Amino acid sequence: MQERRPVGWWVRRLDELLEEGLDAVVGAEGLTRRHWQVLQSAVDGPVERAALHAALASFAGPAEVDGVVAELAGRGWLRTDGGPLSATDEGRAAHARLAAAVGAFRRSVADGLSEEEYARTVAGLARMVANLERALGR
Repeated sequence: MQERRPVGWWVRRLDELLEEGLDAVVGAEGLTRRHWQVLQSAVDGPVERAALHAALASFAGPAEVDGVVAELAGRGWLRTDGGPLSATDEGRAAHARLAAAVGAFRRSVADGLSEEEYARTVAGLARMVANLERALGR
């Protein structure tokens, strides 16, 4: 029965499980997947708020992203002094603490897939997204 489910069902179910699993991994620090995404973006280098909104648009609206930014700034993990957002030393340390666990979680998602199978899966999904974006005129 499961094999007959359409790709949309599988994509949605995978996203639900990714959300739940990553929330569990970062939950020890009182964080959610959104917190991790924002912190990851800031650790990679200063990021403009508009660019962060655009990068996370598929996951959360600007108000939710701004709320997460405020929470991380309140912990002293982000600088939000009117310019681009950037991670503080404390934010980079928190990121480092979490990175190994997040990496292990990500590897568990692809358990049993060869690198080639994983790459083909991602490429297939990317092609489906491109097909739909083109069909919808985006």
